[in-house]
Amino acid sequence: MADDHVRCTYNDVHKLIAKASERIQSEFKPDVIVAIGGGGFFPARVMRTFLKDPSTKRNIPIQAIGLSLYESLPDTTEEQLGNMVVRTQWLGPPNNLLGRRALIVDEVDDSRTTLQ
Repeated sequence: MADDHVRCTYNDVHKLIAKASERIQSEFKPDVIVAIGGGGFFPARVMRTFLKDPSTKRNIPIQAIGLSLYESLPDTTEEQLGNMVVRTQWLGPPNNLLGRRALIVDEVDDSRTTLQ
């Protein structure tokens, strides 16, 4: 059965992330990665392999936030599912991103509502 899906191997994905990381490092130079969970954890972790602090040559840190758009959580209504992003984990004042070059990583941006 033929369909329009593109099927990538882990190696394909790893290579795509490596290539994107080169451009991100040269054009943006992030000093922290913010992974949007759950889907952003994997690409953020792989990307961290390639993104280094230029002065120390060490990996840059990853912070994590939890957002849910499609998952049924306690206190969410049917109207909210797929329409309203719910914060399940957020960065507090000790992890303030003000003045940081934060790279926000998610696996897909299908709704354009994740960061609203």
